[in-house]
Amino acid sequence: MKRFLLMFVLMVMLLAACAQQPAPTEQPLLPVDDSNPDTTPTPNPVDLTPAQRAAISSLSEITSLPADKITLVSTEAVSWPDGCLGVQRMGVMCTQAIVEGFKIVLEADGKQYEFHTNQNGSAVVLAPGELSGLVEEAVITQLAENLGLDKTDISVVSSADVEFADACMDVAMPDVMCAQVITPGQIVVLEVNGVRYEYHTSADGARVQPATLALIWRREGGIAGFCDNMTVFLSGEVYVSNCKGDSRMGTLAGLLSAGELKQFNTWIGQFGQLELDDSDPEGVADRMVVTLSFFGLSNGQPATADKDALFLWVQDLFQRMNSA
Repeated sequence: MKRFLLMFVLMVMLLAACAQQPAPTEQPLLPVDDSNPDTTPTPNPVDLTPAQRAAISSLSEITSLPADKITLVSTEAVSWPDGCLGVQRMGVMCTQAIVEGFKIVLEADGKQYEFHTNQNGSAVVLAPGELSGLVEEAVITQLAENLGLDKTDISVVSSADVEFADACMDVAMPDVMCAQVITPGQIVVLEVNGVRYEYHTSADGARVQPATLALIWRREGGIAGFCDNMTVFLSGEVYVSNCKGDSRMGTLAGLLSAGELKQFNTWIGQFGQLELDDSDPEGVADRMVVTLSFFGLSNGQPATADKDALFLWVQDLFQRMNSA
C-alpha cells in the first residue's frame, strides 16, 4: 500500500512539472540581405567569366550589336606565347612572356569570331585574319549608309596594314589638333561604279575615318565675325566646325534629296580640282572671305553659272547641317 502511494505521489509531481514547462516559442526569421549582388537576378548568364564578358563587350563595340545578340560558342584555356596574346600587329611591341588566358569563340549575326584574352579579361584581342574582315564590313556599311547605296554594289579593292604618322590617321581636318604619334591601322579602298573611296581605320577597327576629300568650304569675317569650316568627303561624310570649338557631323544621304545627291555626283565626275573664291572685294568694310576647294575626278572647268550653282549648293548644305 505504501509503495502504491509513493508511486502515485511521484506521478502527480511529474505531471505538475510538465504542466509548468513553458510552451516553445517560434524563432523569428532572419531578414534577407537583398544588397548581396550574388542573390539579385541578372539578365546575363551568371556563369560568364570576366574574360568571356570582356570578349562579348569587345565584339559588341566593334560590330555595334547589343551584347544580348552575341552568343558564346566555346572557351578554351590557352598559354599565349607573348604579351600580345599571340596576335602580332604592325608597330606594336610584345613582351616575351607566357600569358595564361583563353581562346573564346563568339557568334553574332550568323558569323563566328575568335578572341584571345588573358585570365581576367583585362586584355582582349581579335584573332588574326578576322579583324580585317570586320573592318571591311564596317566601312562598306558606312559607305552604303552615307550615300544611300546597296552594300552588294560595293567591292573591296584593297586592304593593307599601315603605320599612320599621327593620331588622326593622316587625315587633316580644320580645327582638329592631331597628336604626333605613330598609329597602327589599316587603309581600305572601296569601289562603286568605277569610283574609289579610301578609308583609314585604327588597328582594332574602332575608329573609321574617310580619306577621299570632295570639298572644303571656308567662311571668315563679315559683320558677325564668321569662322566656319565644312569638309565633305567623297564617301558622303560631312563635318562642320568653327573657331569657337563647335562641331557637327552628318551624311549626304541624310541631308540631301536623291536629285541633290545626283547633282553632287555629276559635278564630281565632270570637274577636276578647283580653287574657287566668292569673297567680298578687297577694301570692303567687314569683308567676308568665302573659299571653296573642290576635288573632282575629271579635268573639266566650270562656267560662271556652274560656280555660282556650286556655291549655292554648298551654302545650302551648310545651313542644313546647322539646322539638323
